[in-house]
Formats: sequence, structure tokens, C-alpha cells
Amino acid sequence: MSSLNLSQNQRLSQRLSPQQILYVKLLQLPSLQLEQRIKQELEENPVLEELDGESESAEQDLELPAAELPEPEINVAAPEVATPDTPPDEKPEPIATVLEKPEREKQTEEEFEKEVAEYLGDDMEGYKTTDYNKLGEDEEREYQYAYEESISEKLLKQIHLLDINEKDFAIAEEIIGNIDDDGYLRCALESIVDGLLALGLTVTEKEIEDVLEKIWYLEPVGIGSRTLQECLLVQLAVQPPHTPRLGTAKAMIANHYEAFTMKHYEKLKDDLHLDQVGLKETIELIKKLNPKPGGGNFRQFGNYVVPDFFITKDADGNLVVTTSDRNVPQIKISSTYKKMLEDKSKPKDAREFIKQKFDSAKSFIAAIQMRRETMRKVMESIVKLQYEFFTEGKHKLRPMILKDIAEDIQMDISTISRVVNGKYVQTDDDVFELKYFFSEGIETESGEEVSNKIIKQAIKDLIDQEEATKPLADDRIAELLAEKDMKVARRTVTKYREQMQIPVARLRKRLEV
Repeated sequence: MSSLNLSQNQRLSQRLSPQQILYVKLLQLPSLQLEQRIKQELEENPVLEELDGESESAEQDLELPAAELPEPEINVAAPEVATPDTPPDEKPEPIATVLEKPEREKQTEEEFEKEVAEYLGDDMEGYKTTDYNKLGEDEEREYQYAYEESISEKLLKQIHLLDINEKDFAIAEEIIGNIDDDGYLRCALESIVDGLLALGLTVTEKEIEDVLEKIWYLEPVGIGSRTLQECLLVQLAVQPPHTPRLGTAKAMIANHYEAFTMKHYEKLKDDLHLDQVGLKETIELIKKLNPKPGGGNFRQFGNYVVPDFFITKDADGNLVVTTSDRNVPQIKISSTYKKMLEDKSKPKDAREFIKQKFDSAKSFIAAIQMRRETMRKVMESIVKLQYEFFTEGKHKLRPMILKDIAEDIQMDISTISRVVNGKYVQTDDDVFELKYFFSEGIETESGEEVSNKIIKQAIKDLIDQEEATKPLADDRIAELLAEKDMKVARRTVTKYREQMQIPVARLRKRLEV
């Protein structure tokens, strides 16, 4: 016979509040996605409204002295939103608790009106994403680049111009939808058959191949090819008939492709009965073709990177860090709905709905402010720890890991990871992803630690300067690096070379006449 036992356990657990979850989600968004997220919130929450761009700005300059950077002010506690009505000796409610209040039971009329009175005593102008200094009259907003049509959209427009029936057009759409970013169709034709069958269309592989062949000759030529060999043959097929060495190039790719890819030049000369000049002219013709007709951005819309930060130098040589927040819609809580909440003649259900939206709006604005503050702290720390990189050049990049930033600004490593992932900074020289500044170090013979990115750049420079007919082997590259006080093993050179997608020495060999 079983007996019932009553026991009491104490357990420690950590849970994220809704406010923290929202903050984490916004933190990992780059500028363009944040803009879309804010627009979505504007559509869903009637209490929020967009600020007039001419009167408000989200830009704030952060000046860093050229000689010594100041330590950032660290506030581990959640930021707070103060209001003009808050007495000096009273601490305002932290924004992180806005959504942490438990769901209440049915409120009495007196309790509800008391809570509404607290809202009415609050200054809603304090709840807006613009809290930075206004721009000068001569400053203008940073404009986004014009939208650029993707290759997939251009292909669909060209398909409309072809003399094909509705079935073939559906097949073409399915094919284009399966083309990879570099312009190749790598999925099996059976998958396309199954995809069309799911749409209620029965086709054969022969019908797919017929449509695919039409796609090959659209612009860019060779798009949708299944192999590099097929792509090159399609592009050779559209060359003018009297192009020098055209027949030889077609024969080389069609019948001697393996020898061509392995650069077995002597074998190619014997098989195709070519001298050195003829072989070089044929190779040069093939090199003019496009091996990646998709360009790596087949479905990419816009085709540009929008920096999240800008780093410039002022007249005194100080580094100035600015954000691209000025492109993001600036929002605030509507005073109109505050008046509706104040109007006791309105139904209680309507006023409760408005109060609920007020809570959501406050939380959303607070999360944006927390995101902005966190991002600026991380960027400030990167500039401080990589100061010589920004002032002297890429060769001064120092080894740095996420933990270095986390310890500097007293934040969790996961937070730093979310900030640097997919975010970019623009300097006077180039645009860098924030991940670029993080790399492991290699100790030189002199005891100095050097970033592995500098080692990779040194390897690339040596390969760029090598003789075309005598490319450097990995062990020789290791020897040359050692002469520059960068002692690395041959296998390390091989690993870095492969990471940079640079072929082995034999495949880098070029012809000479």
C-alpha cells in the first residue's frame, strides 16, 4: 500500500524576463533589420508613433583622445528611465521591470483608476528612442543606397519574354528557385520534379532539361549550369564565330577538361597539337569566361552592406565614433492615447487595452535604448583595445578574443557575440565586420604576439609577389615568414592558405611565352 509523502525542496534557477528576451532579440539585429522590426512594432502598437526626422536625431558622437582612451563608464544594473516628475530623492523604476509585473486578478475600479493616475503623472515625452543631441542645421541624414534588382528577379523578367507556355514557365520558376548563390543548379532534377508535383504539376526530367537549356542562354550566360565544365561550354557557345582559338577552347573544355583543371600543359599541347603560343592564347580565352555567373549574390536584395558604426578623425586627430541610428525610425509614445486613457468616459475595457499597449511601448523603447547603449560600449572597447589599428593601419591588428571585450566592459561573452555578429564599422580606409577584429595570436621569436590575420596577409602578399612560372611551395613560404620573425610551421601555412581558398603551388603556375 503506497503512502503519500510531503516534501519541500529549494531550487535556484535563472529565467529571462520578457524585457530581457526582447532586448536580446533586438541586440542581434543589424541596422536594416532593426529598422524593419521598429516599423513592424509601429504597425502593431497604436500607442507608438514616429518622430519627425527634422526635429529629432539618434546620433551621438563619442570622442576618444588620440593619446589615451578613457575608461568607459560601466553600469551593470539595467538602465533607468527618469521622468521630470520624479523627485530627486526617489529612484525611478528600472526599465527592465516594465514587463516583469505579474498578471493581476480582476482589478477593482479604485485600483484601476489609481494605476491610471500613475500613468497620467508620467511624462510620456520621456519614452522615445531619440535621446541624443540634435543635429546641427547643416547636417543631413545618411541616405541608404538605391535598391538593386537581384539576378533571380532579372531572370524571371527575361523568362516572361520567351515564347513558352504556362507549364514551361512554372518549370522555369522552380528551376530558378533552386539555383545557388554562385549561379549553379546543384540539386537533382528529381527534386525539381517532386517540387512541381507538390504544386500539382506533373513533368518529366526531359521537359526540365529543355527549359533549363533555355535558362542557360539568358543573361548572365551560363546561369543554372550544373557543373563548371557545362558553364564554360555554354559561354563558349555564344562567343562570336570568328573568335581566335574558339574551336580549340571548346575542344579543350569538352574533351580534355581534367588535364585543363590540373594544368597539365604539356599533355594539352600534345593532345591538341598546340605550341606554347597557341596554348597560352587558348587559356587566356577561357580565363575571360565567368566561372560564377551568379556572382555570389543570386538572391541578395539590395546587394550592399550598411555599416552600424562610422569611425572618423576630427581636426585634432581624435577618433570619433558615430552610429547609423539616424537611419532607423525614431519612435515615441503618443500623447493622444494618453488623453484617451485619462478620459474616464471611455469604456474600462478600452482603457485597459490602452494601458496594456503603454506597457508594451515602454518596454520596446527601453529595449532599443539598452541595445544602443550596449552596442556603443562594445564599439568603444574595440576602438580602445585596437587603437593602433585605427590610427596606424591593418598591420597593427592585435590578437583579441570576445573575452577581452567582455572583461573590459563587464558584460557576458554571449552578449558581445550577439553585438559583433553581422555588424559592420566603416573607417576612412574600408568597411570591416566587427568579427574581423577578433583573432587568435601567434608568438614570434622575439616574444611578441601577432594576430593570425597578419600572418594570413603576409602569406597572401608572398603569393601575390611570387613568380608566375615558379609559385612558392608551403614549406618555402614558411621559411620566408621565419625571415620576417614570423615562425610558423608548414602545416600552419597550409591551413591558412586553404582558409583563404588559395590553391596549391602547382595549380597557381601560369604559362609564359
